[in-house]
Amino acid sequence: MKVIIAGAGIAGLTVAGLLARTGSHDVTVLEHAPSFGDAGYGIGLYPLGGAVFNALGKADELARRSVVLNKYIVYGPNGDELQSVDLSALLSAYGPMLGISRADLIDILSSCVPDGVIRFGVHAQSAELSGDGIIVHASDGSSFQGDVAIAADGMNSALRTWLFGEVKRHDTGFNAWMWWAPPGVVAAHTAAEHWGPSSFVGLYPMLHGTNVAVGVPKALSPDPTGTPTEIVKALRAIVSEHNPGVAGVAELWDLGDSRPFLWPMQDVRAPRITALDDRMALVGDSGIGFLPTAGVGASNALRSAAALAYDLSLADSASAQLSVRRWNARVSKLVESNQEDSRQLAKVMMVKHESASRVINAIMKHMPVTTMTKSIVKSMEVPF
Repeated sequence: MKVIIAGAGIAGLTVAGLLARTGSHDVTVLEHAPSFGDAGYGIGLYPLGGAVFNALGKADELARRSVVLNKYIVYGPNGDELQSVDLSALLSAYGPMLGISRADLIDILSSCVPDGVIRFGVHAQSAELSGDGIIVHASDGSSFQGDVAIAADGMNSALRTWLFGEVKRHDTGFNAWMWWAPPGVVAAHTAAEHWGPSSFVGLYPMLHGTNVAVGVPKALSPDPTGTPTEIVKALRAIVSEHNPGVAGVAELWDLGDSRPFLWPMQDVRAPRITALDDRMALVGDSGIGFLPTAGVGASNALRSAAALAYDLSLADSASAQLSVRRWNARVSKLVESNQEDSRQLAKVMMVKHESASRVINAIMKHMPVTTMTKSIVKSMEVPF
């Protein structure tokens, strides 16, 4: 069976790497970028996604290049602790929560894909049915024919737009800025978040540094064309006013050679995650995109991509459509539920007004944050 994958990100590489291990499928990956480059920010990896590396034969390498996160602490705007979650106890039946740079994650996944499978500089833009198969058309006029195609081209998927038009975004009204600060800004093995009105600051330890995430309302967000120093200076001023408990941590604002990365706090959900008579699957953010608020987007991309690879591994040309239908039935509701949890968490993590922040801080002292992420933990017990 011939499989065409648009996108060499987390989802696309996972499908390609797992299918490569079967040795019986012809896989082509189309990636619009000229190379992988430096992805630039950190990822929280639940056991939900980390388990996929067992199937790829890369569990030991994942462990070497990541940090185990044993604790999650939420602070109020003045630095008072609202609650602390023992992640090692919460996830003891499933495996560790890991912190890893996206660049390292992509590097591990790409090492599972045989040479010659990924074609860089090819931008998939449209697709159509052709006989008993599907053709994917690229912006340079080239075409690629397969039995099934996979749209794994991210939150701004060109293939999703081709299939369904512009899909309405779920917009939080905030922008998030990410960068790397030196190690030691936050306690070892601890993810810390500071929730304040009109500002959110997350500190996540990774192997070679601290991933900093600062969220502010779009109206206050710095000009993305500014210099790194100008952007961080503007963000620090906002945090100093609204979230003073963390603003004074000087190392947090130490960019070094890093440049702030802008992540608009939006997500998207395609009307369907299969299309073109079930000859195309939309996997990862191209189908059901995630806010970074619950840190579960990468894990869902990995797990749903692994489920797709499994169903495709059982198929041949004649049963290709059935494999995509079966995958849709297995994953769509689970991933949508996890996406909904990330949306609900965003509503309490990022608020604009001081009055709303005070109410949320009072509630957080009594209501476990895990109440809002219950389906994420539960989904680790449900087969994808």
